[in-house]
Amino acid sequence: MSEEIKDTWTRPPDVTSPAWEVTDRSVTVDDFALEPDFDAMEHMVADVPPEKMYTTLRHLDLLTVHSRVADLAMWVRDLPERLKRRVPPRVPTRLTFDDLVASGEWVLLGEQPGREVVYGAAGRFWTPIVRMESVSAEDFAQYHRSRRGKIVASLSVRPYGRHSSLMTYDIRTTLDDLISRWVFGMYWRTVSPFVRSIMRATLRTAAKQASSAQK
Repeated sequence: MSEEIKDTWTRPPDVTSPAWEVTDRSVTVDDFALEPDFDAMEHMVADVPPEKMYTTLRHLDLLTVHSRVADLAMWVRDLPERLKRRVPPRVPTRLTFDDLVASGEWVLLGEQPGREVVYGAAGRFWTPIVRMESVSAEDFAQYHRSRRGKIVASLSVRPYGRHSSLMTYDIRTTLDDLISRWVFGMYWRTVSPFVRSIMRATLRTAAKQASSAQK
């Protein structure tokens, strides 16, 4: 492979092996959002063993994720809250997916260690001021409220070839009423390119960090 990191824009082939097969008891993104109203999925191949790649992606410091589009998208997203407070929001020195769970807005829905981790969030997230609600992992699947929605995010790593990894970042959204679907659909047409850019930047950053760590 001539490059350490390569973007993959299509759905990946079946690259499972007996040790990586999904069983009936495995936790996967399909358990929480099998038929989403809106979704985005990005894949990337890295010349890093799956175990190392999963650990790096799972515990990635999101503050190290940068690209022109991603940085602009995050700035625009925080603008309404910044104007509301009239002071800059406090910026943490480190922010992982586990930190997002600890904040109470996201919940860890389940994990296949070394393979896939699934997070969820619920509330109204398509308005200028985001209103998230605290929902437990046990109650997440049954959560349904008018004018609200759910986001399910999955990070997964699978073997690719003999020594490489195939990373997948999967975000799925479901809404509970027709009006919310219609409004979110207009919102999604605007923000989805920025969401995908952030997803690609996240995978690219994890691949670079994992590759550098093994040299």
